[in-house]
Amino acid sequence: MLIYLKRFVLFFLVLFSVYINAQIETVSVNAKGYGDGPESALNAALTQAIGQVNGRSIDSDTLLTTSEKSTTNNDKSDYLSSRDFKESIKSKTKGVVESYSIISNAKDNSTGLWMAEISAQIARFKTSKSANRKRIAVIDLIGRQGCCKTTEGELNPDVAAYEVSSAISNFLVQSRKFTVLDRSFQGFAEAERNTLETSENMPVKELAKLGQELFADMILVGNLNSIRLRKAERKMKTSDRVLEYLAGNIATNIRIIDTATGQIKFSSSLRMNPKDLDLSLSSDIFTISKKVGDRVGFTVLNAIYPIMVTGVSNKINLDLNTGGDVVSVGQVFDLMQLGEKVKDAYTKESLGKSETKIGTVEIIQVSPKQSKGKASLTDANTDLEKGFKPKMYILRLNNSSKKQALKKKTKEVRKQIEKDFEDLY
Repeated sequence: MLIYLKRFVLFFLVLFSVYINAQIETVSVNAKGYGDGPESALNAALTQAIGQVNGRSIDSDTLLTTSEKSTTNNDKSDYLSSRDFKESIKSKTKGVVESYSIISNAKDNSTGLWMAEISAQIARFKTSKSANRKRIAVIDLIGRQGCCKTTEGELNPDVAAYEVSSAISNFLVQSRKFTVLDRSFQGFAEAERNTLETSENMPVKELAKLGQELFADMILVGNLNSIRLRKAERKMKTSDRVLEYLAGNIATNIRIIDTATGQIKFSSSLRMNPKDLDLSLSSDIFTISKKVGDRVGFTVLNAIYPIMVTGVSNKINLDLNTGGDVVSVGQVFDLMQLGEKVKDAYTKESLGKSETKIGTVEIIQVSPKQSKGKASLTDANTDLEKGFKPKMYILRLNNSSKKQALKKKTKEVRKQIEKDFEDLY
């Protein structure tokens, strides 16, 4: 049994190695650098070569000091090709310079500076297409002391906030619109980076990944203000029957911050009740957290990337660009037609396009990446298929549609209760 396990592990490692190597490419570049001496000119050329490929520079002063100390009493030819100098290059560039050759390195008498021209092989980690999406880091929400209580009793605010934050991250991942950066395990990631940097046997190409660390375009921060849920009772008017249900409220506030400018791009305070989230007396903290996280995540998604109609058939059947756990069958959205761009009269900043409600859409089918909806139009004569263009229609989930859906569901429940009562008596 052990030998089969070893073979499996070996097979897995081989496949993993093939996958990793497929993510690495070597780029050949020519670069020039100027300096007070041959070594500083070469250093500058290498810096330029790395910058052309990875956009990453090296500590020139440290590298220059290291190279000068290790090459004393060598003539120019030996100096430039010394093993010590190349090892210092490898060390200071985190291994992204696989190799290089010197095309020329000479002093320009007119300027008094040395000019080095090199041909270098630079290792570059090829990021996935998803890495080109907007990068968002979900920072764990702050749970207020004494904020959270359910039918199970008082909850640790840090635990409750962590579970909600994890649910938000999971929702945004499912949306396939963001590259979600995990900050909860930053310590483990840092330890892994240190291992890569200090390992003597690590391949050069592996070390190239260190120069490709993703940074967030946006961060999500906020507070978990309250989770207050309790068991409530209601006595029926037509009988002595008592109905038990979950009552209370949940409140959060979030902000989306642009890391480049420090501006708050979006903020929202959300108040939810058990009916909104379809919670019951049997709902535990994990179910509650997922429902809350989904609602917060959808609010963020709807603000930045609203659901878009990608195709129309039979006038009212819609193809939508969102699926997975983001939407579910039976959900109702407002159908909005986009108009001209609108600018703020004071700041002249873009406010997006004008939106006109032309009907509602019910989700009828959901797949991992897409979904389908059926439109109910305000004007029955409207043909969505005629003249359809990409980015013409979007979906919004607003309070009116939520109230309508809730009212319909409540009516159905009451009818069922009345039927059960008649059957009993």
